[in-house]
Amino acid sequence: MKGFWKYFTDLRDIEIFLILCILLFSFTIILFVSLIITSRLNKIRKEIYRKKNTAHINQTLFSIAFDGATLQDFQNDPLFKRNWRRKLYKRQFLKELIKLHRLYGGEIALNIRKCYTDFRLIQLSYSKIRSRRWEIKCAGIQELGEMEIKKAVPIILEYTRSNNDTLKMVALIEVIHLSGLKGLTLLENYTEPLNDWIQLNLLESIKEANISEVPDFGYLLKSTNDTIVVFGLRLVTLFHQSQHLTTVKSLRNTPFRKINMQAGIAYHQLSATSAGKTIERENTLLQIHREINKPQQENSYSNKALLIVLFSAFSMLCIIISVYVFFYSS
Repeated sequence: MKGFWKYFTDLRDIEIFLILCILLFSFTIILFVSLIITSRLNKIRKEIYRKKNTAHINQTLFSIAFDGATLQDFQNDPLFKRNWRRKLYKRQFLKELIKLHRLYGGEIALNIRKCYTDFRLIQLSYSKIRSRRWEIKCAGIQELGEMEIKKAVPIILEYTRSNNDTLKMVALIEVIHLSGLKGLTLLENYTEPLNDWIQLNLLESIKEANISEVPDFGYLLKSTNDTIVVFGLRLVTLFHQSQHLTTVKSLRNTPFRKINMQAGIAYHQLSATSAGKTIERENTLLQIHREINKPQQENSYSNKALLIVLFSAFSMLCIIISVYVFFYSS
C-alpha cells in the first residue's frame, strides 16, 4: 500500500490528470451502459407482465361490458385481487378499457363508463394530468373526454392556455367534446396564439362531432387576438353564417395579412352561399392546408440520457487534449 502511494506521489501533474480523465471516462461509460441495460430489462419485464395479464383483463372487461358485471363480482377472484394492487396492472386495464369504449356504443358504452368510475380508474386519469410530462397530461385529458366526464371540464380548461401546442390542442378538443360548441366561448377573451395546426385539428374534430346546435360565432370576429379572428372567420364560413357578411366585408380592409386573406375567402364563399350556390364545407379546411405550419418536434430523448452523452463527449475531449499536451508539448 505504501509502495502504491509512493508511486502515485511520484507521478507528474500531467500523468495524474490523464489517469483521472481515463477513470472518469471509464466510469461514465459504465454508468451509461448500466442505465441502458436497466432500462431495457425494465421494458422486457413490463412486456412479459403485460402479455401475462392480457387474457385475464380481456375476460374481465368483456364480463363488465356485455354481462354488466360489477366490482363486487370480482372480489372473490384471487388473481384480480392480487393484481389490482399494482399500478402497472391498473394502467393496462385502463388502456384496454379505453380501446373497448371506442369500439362500442349504447348500453355497452354505459357499462364501460360505469366501470371507469366504480373501479376508481378516474383517479388514474387525474394523476396523469398532474404529471410533469406533457404527453402523459394529454393521455389523461383524452381519457376523461373519452369517458364523458363533464365535471373535469374546469380542470381541462387550465391547459387550454399551455405553452405546449399539442397539450393546448388536446385540451381545446376535449372541452369542445364535453361542452359542445358552446365551449368555444372560452376563446372570447383568449390571449394565447392559436396557430394554423391547432385550428385545423379543431375544425376537423368539430366536423366529425355530432353537432345538434350551432351557436353564433360573431363574437369571435370582434376579438383583439388576430388568430382568434381568423379562426372565427373559418367557423363562420364552415357553418355558412351569412348574417355576418357585413362584418366579414369590413375585415377585408384590415392591415393584418392573415385576417385580410381569410376575410376575402369567407366573403367570397358567404356571398356565394347567400346567392344560392352550393359551397362544400371542405373548402374551408383546404384553405388551411395551404397555410399550415408544421408543429415543432418534441425532443424524445430524456434529459438524463442527454446529460450523460454530453458528459462523455466532454470527458473524451479532455483525454484528447491531455494526450496531445503530453506527447507534443515537449
